Amino acid sequence: MRINLRTKLLVFSIIIAIIPLLIAGQSLIRIAQDEMKSAANDQLINAVDRVTGEINNLVENAWAAPVLLIRDAIDQPNLSFEGKIAILRSGIESLTDVVALQISIEGSPLSPTAAQQPFLDRLVAAGLQPVEVMRSPIDLFAAAIGGASGEIERVDHVRETGDWLGTIVFPLNEPLPGGARGVLSARIDLSRIKTAIAAMPFTSTGRVLIADASGREVFSPEETDISAYPVVQAALQQLFQGSHATSVEPYPQPDGTPTLAAFAFPSLVDWAVVAEKRESDAYAAVAVMFRNLLIWLSAGLAVAAVGALVFSLGISRPILNIGAAVVEVAKGNFRTRVKGVRSHDEIGRLATQINDMIDKLNERLHLLKFVSRGTADAVKSSGDEGVKLGGESREAAILFADIRGYTAFAENRAPEVVVNVINLYFDRLAELVIKNHGDIDKYVGDQIMAVFWGPTKAEDAVRCALDIQDVMIQLNDEHPDYRLDIGIGIDAGSVVRGAMGSRERMDYTVVGDHVNFAARLCGYAAPRQTLVSNNVPAAVGKVADIYFNPLEPIVVKGKTGALPVFDVHRVTAAATAPARANA
Repeated sequence: MRINLRTKLLVFSIIIAIIPLLIAGQSLIRIAQDEMKSAANDQLINAVDRVTGEINNLVENAWAAPVLLIRDAIDQPNLSFEGKIAILRSGIESLTDVVALQISIEGSPLSPTAAQQPFLDRLVAAGLQPVEVMRSPIDLFAAAIGGASGEIERVDHVRETGDWLGTIVFPLNEPLPGGARGVLSARIDLSRIKTAIAAMPFTSTGRVLIADASGREVFSPEETDISAYPVVQAALQQLFQGSHATSVEPYPQPDGTPTLAAFAFPSLVDWAVVAEKRESDAYAAVAVMFRNLLIWLSAGLAVAAVGALVFSLGISRPILNIGAAVVEVAKGNFRTRVKGVRSHDEIGRLATQINDMIDKLNERLHLLKFVSRGTADAVKSSGDEGVKLGGESREAAILFADIRGYTAFAENRAPEVVVNVINLYFDRLAELVIKNHGDIDKYVGDQIMAVFWGPTKAEDAVRCALDIQDVMIQLNDEHPDYRLDIGIGIDAGSVVRGAMGSRERMDYTVVGDHVNFAARLCGYAAPRQTLVSNNVPAAVGKVADIYFNPLEPIVVKGKTGALPVFDVHRVTAAATAPARANA
């Protein structure tokens, strides 16, 4: 039994569509589940750390610190008892969360108390005796005498009003009138902790519980006993052992629901803060991924079947088109493109890649126009490692040519005209540089920097400068309204050639003292004048048709003393000169 190509491709495409999708899907789901578990654990740890940090900050800074200041104010040896009561009453007015301040006196039923009036009114409205609710527990007196506190020693729930009150005690260091010892206690409204927990983004997908040392859920109206929760049992065990390490582990809820949970412990109250999130919530995205996997698997099978049929019918023509395009590129035709390939399979991608390759080859061909020949040669010879920063010392002649009058010319003409004119001039000047065996290193505004190498580098640079001056005269004759001239500076000697800049952006160029001096000479040169250093006539030697005319030495920036310079002429242009410097 013979199986045709379409059937083979169809079966093969279905197989290669199913197996990778199944393997990749399972791997992605497993990786996603692990990542989600890690992310859920981080959320749990962040939640308990945030709550414990908020509790510690409130207890230490918002509650204990101001109460301690009041204690210190009361604890003055020369302050009368009436004065202490006055401080107690004035202090309570500035403390929002402190609903009552009380001085407990050893051996005395007298306990002067200052309270917040709104809280008193709420207790009365609930049918409670305010004194009974707001009085600090008597058993805390003995624990506080002779020691320092600042922690929440006890938490009570007022069922009738739903308030949770904590108690902070500070012993009075100075004896009260009569020599009795005393304790300052503060009853704190803990609702800010409850509000902070409710405002946490975590509570939209998880739950935060606070268990006291007896396993009772703090802030629960029913004061639910949650000590049977495995996570609470583990937390209380650490609490009793004095270990306050943050822990995160999976736990089952009492109904068996798998849950991820973490717990931590505030340092200033005997509580365990528990954050939990059901695994089904933590891994909700996995179910969505699995459902999407099935959808994409079905779509992939359909696309694979259709693609196999289309591919088998049109496989030969795309390959022939690709081959024809490759032949054209080999001939140097970078305008050709692979056409007629519309498939989205390997051949379609190959056609796209061939076109991308042709585009990049064409781009590189054009990019060569934007770099010097030396830069291109350096890239070619750099190998696989590419051009590296650094340089080498070489002998070269440097030519700078700057168009004079260009700024005034550009001020009164449209930008398009300015660009066209500068390109016209640069096109002619670049031809002369290449004709005289030079390499244009860069264009800087209306200035050209050219480099000449080889044994006749200095003579090549001078002849290039003379040709440039002749062409500038010719261009002025052709375009008398431009009125542009050029000044040229040339120096020869040792330079450093290499890649300069950073690893991300390099400039392959030459630097050194002779480069700088050539630029300075260009700046000193008058329109239609070529200035050269003393090194150039010596390097050119005896040449019949070039005349170097010595000028007054000049002083340039960065050099000590005056330096000899020459201007250059053709012999026909300087026939009446008294003598030649290179004769």
